Amino acid sequence: MRRAVRLGGMRLAVVAASAGLALTAAGSAGAATTGDWSSYLNGPAHTSYNPAETTITPANVAKLASRWRFLGVSPTKPGQPGRGFLSSPTVVGGVVYIGADTGWFYKLDAVTGHILAKRFVGYQQATTCPPSRGFVDTASVDRDDTGQLMVYVGGPDGYLYALRASNLSVKWRSVIAIPSTKVNDYFEWSSPTVARGRVYIGVASNCDQPLVPSSLISYSQDNGKRRSVFRALPAGMTGAGIWSSAAVDSDGDVYVTTGNSGKGPVEPGHSDSIIKLSGYTLKPIKSFQVPPAQAVADGDFGASPTVFGPYVGACNKNGIFYALNRSTMTLAWSRQVGAAAPRHGVSNCSAAASYDGTTLYVAGPRHLINGTAYPGSIQALNPGTGALLWQTGLPNGVIGSPTIDGVGVIAVGTYDFTKTPNSVYLVDASSGTILRTLTTGSADFAQSVFAEGRLFTANGDGLVSWVAG
Repeated sequence: MRRAVRLGGMRLAVVAASAGLALTAAGSAGAATTGDWSSYLNGPAHTSYNPAETTITPANVAKLASRWRFLGVSPTKPGQPGRGFLSSPTVVGGVVYIGADTGWFYKLDAVTGHILAKRFVGYQQATTCPPSRGFVDTASVDRDDTGQLMVYVGGPDGYLYALRASNLSVKWRSVIAIPSTKVNDYFEWSSPTVARGRVYIGVASNCDQPLVPSSLISYSQDNGKRRSVFRALPAGMTGAGIWSSAAVDSDGDVYVTTGNSGKGPVEPGHSDSIIKLSGYTLKPIKSFQVPPAQAVADGDFGASPTVFGPYVGACNKNGIFYALNRSTMTLAWSRQVGAAAPRHGVSNCSAAASYDGTTLYVAGPRHLINGTAYPGSIQALNPGTGALLWQTGLPNGVIGSPTIDGVGVIAVGTYDFTKTPNSVYLVDASSGTILRTLTTGSADFAQSVFAEGRLFTANGDGLVSWVAG
């Protein structure tokens, strides 16, 4: 059932429930094209917007059908992670690059789904943090100084890899933080960001059992040499994990979000913060920390920062989106876009915002819309003021960031463990109306992407290519 009201002269679509269409799967590499999606959140600014993609429109989403589904290699050992994907797909030059939960990394033909190359990197066996995990971070694809197309990805074994896109052979690998075999300490949640000859990647714990010293590390894109390190807390302290992916603006400044220190609501150092860093030295320039009155237990910025106009912003697990002036890192505006996450709740405000040049889109957890509580929502905001333009309730919470194509179709997947199946919702960016529901049943941790004239979705049920008609 869908009911619409008006808010500030704009149409507000409130979705009370969605009965979707359950679709099942049905069938070459080259130079990079304008329809590529080259990294997590589609570039250093993290806009999650692909203006070149105009194939899937509000008018033809009803004809969207799955052309292929790829599950990956099945688990072969007891305790190995299940097949499927937590990583988001990266699509460049007719090829999909993605790491699987089993620890395999794949190069697939975007048209057919056929395996072009694969490499086993490994997975982290569960000890203090079940379950066992393979790849979670998303690869970034870029050319090095020789012009060679390279794939950069953080492995669950604690190394940053530079793989040749041609065959996934290793050009170099560098230590990020090697996990213990006794406890689940370090784990690579953060996706690499490539900008100006550097690769930036964050360090965090697996599940805070135990907490680890956090940092952001930069490496030479060409040879993997470690260049600079930013440490969020004073020496000897643990926490303030960088679960997210660093953003880089057009001036080369780096923005990173941090988690909690585990020391209570008054957070020391650069914990629970959005920090602006020098791109070359990673020395802090300015930072913003969640005010003590708004801090919550286990408060994190799990969301990656998004650069939009003169601002940078991210949502905290307290349910508040903070927009900062990039020049001063002072608060421009803030908005409560969802409820604070429960202590160990799955659905929390951890999705990065999306930006199409005129409107900011945020998605997240439990939210009250006109007196009705929804497990999740997606909202359109004025990027300069945070004013609400429209909001749509969803049957489950959102962790994977929403994606926008060039003609106003938003793809947003839900990730929750309720009786309602998780789905990918296709939403009209102008009104918030749900245009189509792609029901897959499995929770969507990954970001869906528009590329190569297709929509690619990834979750525990596999990687799926969707086309219109």
